[in-house]
Amino acid sequence: MQNTHNPFQEEVSAKAYLDKAEMLFTEGRYEAAIEAHSNALSINPNSAKAYNGRGAAKSALGSYFEAIEDFDQVLELDPDSTHAYYNRGIAKGKLGHPEAAIEDFNMAIRKNPNYAEAYYNRGIARHKMGERSEAIEDFNIAIQLKTDYAEAYYSRGSAKRDMRKYFSAISDFSKAIRLKPNYVEAYYSRASVKGNLGHPEDSIPDYNRVIALKPDYAEAYYNRGQAYQALRNFENAISDYDTAINLKIDYLVAYYFRGISKKTLGSTREAKRDLEAALKLANQQRDIFFINEIEKALTGL
Repeated sequence: MQNTHNPFQEEVSAKAYLDKAEMLFTEGRYEAAIEAHSNALSINPNSAKAYNGRGAAKSALGSYFEAIEDFDQVLELDPDSTHAYYNRGIAKGKLGHPEAAIEDFNMAIRKNPNYAEAYYNRGIARHKMGERSEAIEDFNIAIQLKTDYAEAYYSRGSAKRDMRKYFSAISDFSKAIRLKPNYVEAYYSRASVKGNLGHPEDSIPDYNRVIALKPDYAEAYYNRGQAYQALRNFENAISDYDTAINLKIDYLVAYYFRGISKKTLGSTREAKRDLEAALKLANQQRDIFFINEIEKALTGL
C-alpha cells in the first residue's frame, strides 16, 4: 500500500489555515478564525502559533476560560512565549482576577522588558486592585516605551484622578486627546475632573464633544445637565435630563435632579411627578440615601 504521508504538504496546508485565520481575526470574524486555527491544529497538533491565535479569538468572543486553556497549551509547547503570557493575563483580567493577571504580565515583562502593552495592562490590573501609585509607574514605563500611547496617558490620568491629582489628570487626558482626537472617554473624564474642580462652565465644551461623538451616551447628557444646573441654567439642565431619561428609562438621579430643577423654576406639579418617579426607583433599588433626599424634596409639593 502506498504511503501518502507528505510532511511538506501538511506544513503548507497548516500554514494556509494559519494565514486564513489571521485574516479572519483581523476582519473580526472570530468564530471562523477559531475554526481555521482548529483546522491547522488537526494537521499540526504542536503548533503553538495556532493555539495562541485560537486563544486570542476565543478571548475576543468572551470565552476566557477556553482561551486560557489554549494559552496554557502554548506555554507547554513554548515556555518562552511572551505573547501567551500576555494574552493569558488579559483573559484573567477580563474574568475579574487582576492579581492572577499581574503574575502573567510579570512573566511577559521578564521575557521582554520592552513590552509596552504588558506594562500598560499590568498598570490597569494594579489600578483595579487599588494600587494607584504602582499603576502610574507602569503607565510611565509604557509611555516611555511608546510615546504615542494614548490609552496609557488616559489610564494614567484616571489613576491620578482617583488620587485627587486633578490638574495632573487633566494634563494626561489632554495628551490622550491630542494623540487620539475622538477619544470619547478622555473628553468625558476631563469634563468630569473640571467639574470636580468647581468649573462646570469649562466642563460643558468637553461634554458637548462627547455627545457629538456618542449621541446615545446617557451619562454625558446627565453630567452636562449637572453642569448647567450648577450654573443655574435650569432650562438647559432639564433638557439634558430629558434626553438622559429617554436613553435610560430607570435613571434615578436624572429624575431626581430634573424634579429639583423644575421645583426651583416653580413647576411644582411636574416636579412632584419627577420626584415621585425617582422615589419609586429609589425604593426598587433600595437606595436609602435617595429615598430620604427625595422625601425631603417632596415636602410641601
